[in-house]
Amino acid sequence: MQIRYVIPGPMSDTVGNAEVARREDLLRSWAAPDVELRVQDLPTGPASIESIYEEQLAVPPLVDALPGLEAEGVDALIVGCFDDPGVDALRELARRTLVVGPGAAAMHVASVLGGSFGIVTVPSPTATRKLVLTERLDTRFVDVGLVDIPVLGLRDDVEATFEAMSDAGQALVARGAEVIVLGCMSMAFLEIDHELGARTGVPVVNPAKVALGVAELLVRAGQMPSRATFPPPPKLTNRAGSAR
Repeated sequence: MQIRYVIPGPMSDTVGNAEVARREDLLRSWAAPDVELRVQDLPTGPASIESIYEEQLAVPPLVDALPGLEAEGVDALIVGCFDDPGVDALRELARRTLVVGPGAAAMHVASVLGGSFGIVTVPSPTATRKLVLTERLDTRFVDVGLVDIPVLGLRDDVEATFEAMSDAGQALVARGAEVIVLGCMSMAFLEIDHELGARTGVPVVNPAKVALGVAELLVRAGQMPSRATFPPPPKLTNRAGSAR
């Protein structure tokens, strides 16, 4: 089984190849033994996604990358952003590759683990709130807890980041959250979800781990998104070549 985790931007240029390799090593350690997993970033796109504007900038590079992934025989593509940019569009375009959005996967798993959930993330949370509504999970959603640290700075001082995440998570639990979801993929790769769960006293859902597990499960089960929900774009149905 081939699973590709695609970072929708040039992380190797902005943060460095070492961070891309570190994330690949972590995902491989979480994957089943028969999974061939690779992480790749894209040559264009935002350095990080912290606004709806940057989310939209990330979609064209993902669309451009899809035909090559399908030609390689990739079984599942995980979009490496919690806000799931372009996931629905990619599902319309994909012919054989399953597309998984970590945000939706993590929130639905949180709804299995408890009756309500809160999301710990970084500003701005507008796209995250929209995703909650899109997935029709607003009746289980308590609120967003914000950590006032830029995405690219989360690893600069992991201890300080953990304390800020703990404060945000505990505030959400005090307001009724029975599960905490990490609403940022850079948070997911800090490897502090179990420690945060111990601090807050509730389960903490790591979207990177959950997206990987969902991708493995659906590929093994031979499942693809419904064409009734994600039909191929009519203008492209009879056209060969690029997905765009």
